[in-house]
Amino acid sequence: MISPRWKKIARDLWGHKFRTFLVVISVAVGIFAIGVVMGGRGVLLREFDADFAASNPPSAKFSTTGFDNSIVRQIAARSDVLTAEGRRTVGLRFSPDSIPASTAVGWSSITLNALSSFDSIKIDKIVEEQSSSWPPGVGQVVLEKSALQVQQFSIGQIITVEARDGSRVPLRVVGFVHNINAVPTQFTDTVTGYMSMSSLRLLGEPEVYNRLALSFEPGLSQAAASKIAVDIRDNVLAPAGVKVLSTTVPKPGSHFLGDIFKAVSLLLLALGVLSLALSGFLVVTTVSAVMSQQVRQVGIMKAVGGTARQITGMYMTMVAAYGVLALLVGVPIGLISGKWFIAFAADIMNFRVTDFTFPTYVVVLEIVVGLLVPIVAAIVPVRAGARTSVVKALNATGISPNFGHGIFDRLLGLIRGLPRPVALSLRNTFLRKGRLLLTLTTLVLASAVVMSVLSVRASILKTVDEVASFWSYDSLVVFSSAEPGSALEREAKKIGGVTAVETWLESSVSLKRQDGSEDEGIYGAGIPVNSTFVNPALLSGRWLRAGDDHAVVVNADVIKDQPNLKVGDTITLTMRGAKSDWKIVGIAAGQLRGETIFFSRSALDSALGAGGGVTRLLVKTELHTEQAQQQVAVALETRLEKAGFAASGSETQSTMRATIANQLGILVTFLVIMASLLAIVGVIGLTGTMTINVLESTREIGVMRAIGAAHGSIFGIFITEGVVIGIMSWGLGAILSWPLSIGLVSALGGAMGMHLAYQFSWFGVGLWLVSVVAIAVVASLLPAWNASRVSVRDAISYE
Repeated sequence: MISPRWKKIARDLWGHKFRTFLVVISVAVGIFAIGVVMGGRGVLLREFDADFAASNPPSAKFSTTGFDNSIVRQIAARSDVLTAEGRRTVGLRFSPDSIPASTAVGWSSITLNALSSFDSIKIDKIVEEQSSSWPPGVGQVVLEKSALQVQQFSIGQIITVEARDGSRVPLRVVGFVHNINAVPTQFTDTVTGYMSMSSLRLLGEPEVYNRLALSFEPGLSQAAASKIAVDIRDNVLAPAGVKVLSTTVPKPGSHFLGDIFKAVSLLLLALGVLSLALSGFLVVTTVSAVMSQQVRQVGIMKAVGGTARQITGMYMTMVAAYGVLALLVGVPIGLISGKWFIAFAADIMNFRVTDFTFPTYVVVLEIVVGLLVPIVAAIVPVRAGARTSVVKALNATGISPNFGHGIFDRLLGLIRGLPRPVALSLRNTFLRKGRLLLTLTTLVLASAVVMSVLSVRASILKTVDEVASFWSYDSLVVFSSAEPGSALEREAKKIGGVTAVETWLESSVSLKRQDGSEDEGIYGAGIPVNSTFVNPALLSGRWLRAGDDHAVVVNADVIKDQPNLKVGDTITLTMRGAKSDWKIVGIAAGQLRGETIFFSRSALDSALGAGGGVTRLLVKTELHTEQAQQQVAVALETRLEKAGFAASGSETQSTMRATIANQLGILVTFLVIMASLLAIVGVIGLTGTMTINVLESTREIGVMRAIGAAHGSIFGIFITEGVVIGIMSWGLGAILSWPLSIGLVSALGGAMGMHLAYQFSWFGVGLWLVSVVAIAVVASLLPAWNASRVSVRDAISYE
């Protein structure tokens, strides 16, 4: 036979369906948030590391002049090299159409990698996603799948590639592959493709390698790997007549998007902790309110012989039932939403997820939140209720007997001239101060985080503006090999709308560290000392000036790798195999383009023996709109092509800004997700509070109805109450958001290893005020509607 206690538990759960639903949803939203955020973070970290490791990223990479398999075999035979592989990489222009409508309009950039074998790649592996022909044959190409994020490609499509001699070569797209080491197309607007070595002859390219990838023993430090790379460069490649154009030795286990991924991981961790905290407050608020409704029933049970222990056990069982029901709701929704979130994030970061299973600790955490948090939240009110005397319990109202006598209550009483519904709303808001405090804690924390998120977004956008303002050009054209600068400038000045012209010389640079290793693959920019195309943001020292034949300015990314460097130091640089000493005269802020060293163009020309050749042509235009910049870029490419100059690509200020924004846009995307989740938690919390307030005010509503209160008046009382709570949370949250946003911006900058400009978002504060009022109205609608429909008979009979 079922005991009366179990019958009461079942009756409370089933008989008060909306209350049960409210508590279950309050707990389930915490489980859901933890599943999506913490589960998503765990899976993303695990799968990112697994995908990156499976690709066998190179320990060192060389960009060189041509070499063949004999060099590869010679290097692979060394005891300190595990694997050596060669491939040929060429950067060209292409059109997604079979026949371009114009010589310049519609062209995009593509990097083609020619491989001798697709089935025996051991370094920088690619994974076949889908294809109609594998491996690709002559005249066929497979594209890295991130290209699909910016352009519509299909298997069987013909793209037209412009060879170096200006001829147009059709290539058939026969599939898509994944390569975690390829720069996602949305970051650079450059498509990555893979083809056979035999297809090179169609492009007029020699069938020899110009890229060498090496893998060393696992666990080797970056310094040790750098020393091996330097030895191979100086004692193997150079004696064989192979000129090294650039050398790259990445930090072991470090992906080129690692800084951004670390920042994303930090955001997810912060969101998980905040979601857990908000869920805890939400549960405490809801369960405490439910228990306060049961005080009279506790008194009756004690009056008929119930003990405090029996009553405590019964209510704790009911709370545990709430937790179990919440787990049944929250876990499946969290799993489904988490899988979507993981797939979404992995697509942005361009890596594969093969296992969506949440880590064990996340499942345990969900169970703890579902069962333990409600029980912990209920312990204090349950024990307090179980120990309440019969007389006190039967006379309980849930309102402090001292209400109206406190300082704050008397201050409220001084407010005169308000409409009666508004005055009653203010009185109801502060009637149960304990619950108000719990509700405000939840909403203030949610509001502070949302406004902080908006400030972080504003800071990221300000950082994009500051970085973009460093480069003061409208359009530029890039050349794969040095071209005569004076001739390029003459041609550019003939373009209508061009107001200023400048040419730069570029080279890859290696910087010798104190331990003897080298920091390879640094971008070297040779700029006229009187350049008007850069607005350097100097952190210390000065900019380049006339007579700086062996002076350089390094950016903050170089200092990040070698923090011991300072203005006045002399550094040893290697360019195309030749070493020379240079003095640091200034340190500039980073530009989100990696390590950069600035030279005077004449000094770099002398060091490289370029003979006046340049690799970049920049122009300023009369109009600085995106359309004008693009038109000039097209006109430049067309004129230069007719003049016999082979451009490998072009860029406008607008596209450069978009590229930088895309890189940091990942963070903005996750920040928006964070704000949305926390806003949902706040909506549920306020809805729960207002619903319980309505339930506890049922008799009061009946009295108002009995003396003639209209539906609209009662409706307005509870809407106003919700809005007052929302505005209070907004004000306190705005104050808290300032230090919170500073800390979050600082933490993100530290995770990315760069300085983020701080910008407090007053727009975000105003936007959240409007939003929180709307949220308060929406959250109060159903409770207020239910309140307005309470009849006098139902109110008097309510228990």
